[in-house]
This record gives sequence, C-alpha cells and structure tokens, in this order.
Amino acid sequence: MRWVADLVLGVRLAVGGSRTSWARLALTAAGVGLGVVVLLLAASVGPAREAKSERVRAAAPVAAGDGAGLRARDVVVSWQGRRIVGVEVAASRADAPTPPGVGRLPQPGEVVVSPELLDLIRTDDSVRARFPERVIGVIADAGLPRPKSLLFYAGLRNTEGAAPVAGFGGDGPRATLLPAYRLLVLGAIGALLVPLAIFVLVATRLGATGRDRRLAAIRLVGASRAQVRRIACGETLTGAVLGLLVGVALFFAARPLARFIEVEGVGFFPTDLLPDPLLGALIAVGVPVVAVASALVALRTVDIGPLGLHRAAPTPARRAWWRFTLLGAGAVVLVVVSVVGSFEEVLADSATAAGLGAGIVLVLAGTGAVLPWLVGRVVRGLHPEAVAPMLAVRGLRFDAATPRVLAGVVVVLTGSLTLQVLLGVAARVTAATELESRAEPDRWVLDVAEHTPVRSLEEAIALVGGVRRVSEVRTLAPRGELAVRVVGTDCAELADRLGVTDCAPGAAYRTAGTTGIPAPGTRLTVGDRTWVVPPHREVPGTAPGLFVASGADPVLDAVPPDELVVVGPPDRAFGDSLLAATGRVDRAVVLLATARAGQVELFTSLRSGVIGGSVLLTLLAVVGLAAAAVDQVWERRRHTAVLAANGVPHRTLAAAALWQAAIPTALGIALALPVGLGAAWLVVPAVLFRVGWVELATTVAGAVAVVVVVSLCTLPALRHAIRPTSLRTE
Repeated sequence: MRWVADLVLGVRLAVGGSRTSWARLALTAAGVGLGVVVLLLAASVGPAREAKSERVRAAAPVAAGDGAGLRARDVVVSWQGRRIVGVEVAASRADAPTPPGVGRLPQPGEVVVSPELLDLIRTDDSVRARFPERVIGVIADAGLPRPKSLLFYAGLRNTEGAAPVAGFGGDGPRATLLPAYRLLVLGAIGALLVPLAIFVLVATRLGATGRDRRLAAIRLVGASRAQVRRIACGETLTGAVLGLLVGVALFFAARPLARFIEVEGVGFFPTDLLPDPLLGALIAVGVPVVAVASALVALRTVDIGPLGLHRAAPTPARRAWWRFTLLGAGAVVLVVVSVVGSFEEVLADSATAAGLGAGIVLVLAGTGAVLPWLVGRVVRGLHPEAVAPMLAVRGLRFDAATPRVLAGVVVVLTGSLTLQVLLGVAARVTAATELESRAEPDRWVLDVAEHTPVRSLEEAIALVGGVRRVSEVRTLAPRGELAVRVVGTDCAELADRLGVTDCAPGAAYRTAGTTGIPAPGTRLTVGDRTWVVPPHREVPGTAPGLFVASGADPVLDAVPPDELVVVGPPDRAFGDSLLAATGRVDRAVVLLATARAGQVELFTSLRSGVIGGSVLLTLLAVVGLAAAAVDQVWERRRHTAVLAANGVPHRTLAAAALWQAAIPTALGIALALPVGLGAAWLVVPAVLFRVGWVELATTVAGAVAVVVVVSLCTLPALRHAIRPTSLRTE
C-alpha cells in the first residue's frame, strides 16, 4: 500500500539524518511528554478522589441497636489550625469489629494513630499532651484517607454518649459539595487545561520550517501533494507517539512521589493516581490526532512545490469582533449573576452558580483569544529606531507560536487571579457565618456533650493562662409547649450578647422580632418539671429567643450546659491551649468556631490548588516558550548569520531576543491583571473585595522570570547561529 510506504518514509525522516533531526525529535518528544504527564495527572484526579472516598466510607461506623458489641463516638481535636479526627471506641466482647487498617481495638489508655500523627506525637510536646495514652499501633494505608492524614482510634473509658456500632463501612450518603464549589472546580480545571492543549499543539510544530524544506526537496524528486501530506503525517506522528511514551513513562516514574506531596490538606496515595480508562484512551488517541491535524492545517498555509517553499497566501488579519464579544458576553453574565442574587446565594444556589461558571469560562476564552490579536496589532504599529527592538518586532510579525503559548499563560493568570479572589471571599464569608457568639475574636465557644463532666472541665479551663471568664450556656430548643428558644446564662454573657446593663439573677429579655413567647406566669413542662415563664422586656438583637439570667431559676439551672463561653486572648495559641486542657477531660469537646471549618478548608484548598496549578503550568509555558524561541533561532540561523556577518553586534542580537520575549509578555500581563481582577469585582461585593498584593507581585515577578529564562535559553542557539558555517545554503 502506497500510503503505508509514505508514512514509513516520514518516520525515517524523523528518526534518521543528522544530529539536528535527533535534537528536533528529542525537543518535540520532551515537550509533548511534559504535556502528557499533566494530562494524565488531570485524568487521575477523579479516580483518586473516588478511591479516597471509598476508604473514608469503609472507615465510617455503622449504627446498630443497643445490643451491639461496640460503642463509638467521633471526636475532633484542633491543633494549630489543623483538625485531628478520631474515633473513641469501647468493645464489650472479644469479637467486636475493627476499623480498616487497625490490627486490634485499643483499650482504655491505649491509642492507634496514623503515621503523620505519630511523628507529631514524637516531636511536639503540645500534641503529646493531648494524647497521653500508650501508642499500640499505626493505622495502615487502607484506613487512611490520604498519606498525611491526622487520624486516631482511642480506647473509651466512659461509654455514656457513645453510640452503639455494628461495624465499619456503612453506605451512608456522600458528602454534597456546594454548587459554587463544584463550578469553581470545573472552572479551575478548564483554565488549567486550555494552556496545556496549546502547549502540546506548539510542541508538535517545533522544527516545522525545516520539515517543510525537506518536503519541498521530496517534491523536487517527483512526489505528489498527497504523498507530501502523508509523509508529513508520518514525521509528525513519530514525535507525538514518542512524546506520548515519554509522558507515560515519566508519569509512572514520578507517581511514587505523591506519598510525600500534600498541598493544603489535598494528597493521594501513589496507587490512587491511576488515570480514568476512558480519559486515558482519549489522551492516547487525542495527542497524536491533534499533532497530525495541526501539521495538515499548517501545510495549507504554504505551497510546497518542486521549485521551493513559499506561503500560499498572506497571513489574514485577525478579526477582533468575536474575541471582544466573548469578553463582553462573559462580563454581562457576571453582572446578571451579581444582580440576581447576593454572593452568599451564589455559593448555595445551583442556577446562579452555573451562571457564575459560564461567565468565568466566557471571560477566560475571550482573554485567550484577545492576546494574539493584541500582539499583532501592537507590533504592526510599532516602528522602533533602535536595531534590537526593530529585529524583535519584525520577528513577532511572523511568529505565531509565541502569542499562542502566551495566550495559554494569560488564561492561567486571568483565571488564577479571578478564582483566588472568589475563593478567598467564599472562605471568609463561610467563616463569618459560623456563629454569632464568635463574632468577637476574644470569645471562644466550646460545645459540651450531655455527659461531659462540666465541673472538671471548668477546673481544667481555669488552669489555662489568660482566661478571664467562663460562662455556662443552657439552651432549651422549641419543643412541645415551648414554642421559642430559651437561653440561660450569666449576666456577663448576656451583657456581651445583648448589651444590657441592668442584668440581675432571674432577669429575662426577648430580642426584637421574637414571636411566640408565652405571657409571663405561664406554666410549661420542661422535661419532667414545671417551668414558669418569667417577666421579660424587649432588647435589640439578631438571634431570636428568650434570654434568662441564671442564678434564680432552679428549673433552667438544672439543665446541663451545652456550651461554655470562654473569654480570653484572641490568638490561635490560646485556642490550642484551651483545647489541650479540655481534651484531658473530654476529647469530644470542640470549638464551635470550627463548625464550618470543612467548607472553609474546601475553598482554601482549592485556592491553593489553583495557585499550585498556575505555577506548574507557568513552568510548562516557560518550557514551551523556550523551545519555540530556540526553534525559531535555529530555523532563522542563516538570516542571523548574515546580520552578524554584516556587522550587527552579538549583544544587539541577544537584546533582540530579549525584546521578542518581553513585548508579548508585557502585553499579556497588562491584559490579565485588569480582566482577572475585574471579573472578580463584578461578582464580589465591594466591601469584601480584596486583592492579594503578594500574589499580584508574584504574578509580575513570574512574568519577568519568564522573559529572562526564555532569553537565556536562546543564547546558546544564538551563538551557534552566528557562526560562519550557518551562511552555507544550497
């Protein structure tokens, strides 16, 4: 078959010939391989999260009746802003089930910990103080959500308040993420994959000019246009397939390092990172197909004839209307989203969250489309007098690879700036709505279980340095005859919550807008006792309910406290000391300030993931830009040698390479900053809008580093190009 012979000839041209052919093939394979590594990593995220969820579900206790042989309760220990999650267990018979990764159930005074927690216990005295039990084992990988999980199983002495458990591995409902979080995840993935696709496309076109010259020579000996296209497909396919194999090898070689890498609580075991079969097959087929398609499309712009190589048609001017239409449409969608609902509604409502995602996608697509047009428009209008900028501008007029790679970088930077602001605000909004009583930073609210020894707890808290006051809070939820929430606490706490100054034991207050409070003197049944509604007056307040000062109401005073309010220093160290003291009495006592810590951690980890992905793809873009710049210098080596032979200083040629990298990079930064921050400003309330100046400065510094690195990478090729031997031609 003739077409098979043509493809084989293309392969021979790619792998045979001089060292130049091998260098070009290695450069293409390295570029495609790096892109494939990131693509395989992205394709592994879904299966990795599913494997992690399966381990979490396998360790979840299964509720049972009172006759079960195991009782357990979940506890959370906070340490320096990190959450140490554990389960306290008590077995009543020898055949009680054990959780995954645990050899035997710990007895009272014993604990089984994860490897990361064991390291903290050995190296940090404050952590050791919270786990005074004897460590009898380490949890295996099968029982850990991620390699650096902080997890433990401890023996339980007092089983009051512990639930009966039949075993582990229940089919409970999966955790539901906020709609906005899901949409922002998709937006982040899209923003990171767009430049990756551009990078792979550019990598497959390295050495295109030399390839086209070889094809022109083949036309000279009688090959048809169809044969030339098939030969070009074979040559391009060789570099793409070799790059695919290199990428797969690099991915599996680097996969064991995943155990040691964790960013903001996001980490996976090496065995979790296995690409989805469908996505893996799509990558294996898509990368060579994209490479071949790009080669065929590029051949349409040149005329490869037996007498030489020339452009089939002048490069058409880039149209601007559709590029700015994408930007404008995205801005309109974001404005509509901000008008329809508040930012809190955007986080919780699926429809508005979908609108937010669509607006961000349109803005990012428009930004990436505008940059090549902007670079072309600027360089056409520039007519510098100096030699170095003039050479750089002329090179940019005929350079299509650099603006394309930079368009991907601009998409990353724009999306990174937008998502950083949105996720930062989302974390602050979620944290701000945790609890009204934690609005003041020096107030620490502890959630107390029903069977917690309150007196021992208060004695332990009193020993913590800096404690100014401890207030017990008793709450009667609406139930039966009681149609309103009743809160009993001391006068100092009521003065802080309601701002009252005339408080005395037995005084009662209702907040403005509270309805359903029985008239004073009404007798109600609370538990097994009769409670008389005290006289009360209305005071300002946002929390509805009836607030009663303790000390004169025996019914309310007999209710076990469900909260302890501790007034002390507002720094995190005090909170850690407070939890360390309460943990020695009852480890189940938690700070209500961490009630929404899971959602805050989600937004924070995604924000860190966006920053990390941006850094990774910026480095990838540096490789792409450097490869494209080196390839361009090599393909234009005869022109460069002619300039050097005619007296152009070497320093001027190096400065021209610097200008050629600096001009499009500066235009990209000038476009990414206002668009990225402006897109976030359209959605975020003005009072919450904050710019991370450190991230902004890092972005600009990264752009400067890109210019310097790309320029330095071109210097060796430039020195080789100005040699007299480069003047040779056929």
